[in-house]
Amino acid sequence: MEKYSYGRCFKTLSSPLRLRIIKALCKRPMSVTELSHELRVERSKVSHALLNLKNCSFVRSERKGRQNIYSLTKSILHDIKVKGNLFEIIAVHVKKHCKSKIKRCTR
Repeated sequence: MEKYSYGRCFKTLSSPLRLRIIKALCKRPMSVTELSHELRVERSKVSHALLNLKNCSFVRSERKGRQNIYSLTKSILHDIKVKGNLFEIIAVHVKKHCKSKIKRCTR
């Protein structure tokens, strides 16, 4: 059985702001400015949180004019709508996107 690094995924999801962003993006794709207004959080904090979510393949961005529009990746959006169970979603996500595998500790 392969072992995956759940730590990175849980660390990404440990931020209340990142969870709020995921919830907001479930409704529709948004820019940093739109997310900042909706969540009442500084744009710099939203941008930083989005970078973390993007690096862990929870969100993607698409350039529209001068702005980036952020949305949940298709697999995350599908998993949230179909599975709903956070632990099932995380297990599938880690296997698909968290490349670093844990090596067995030996002493």
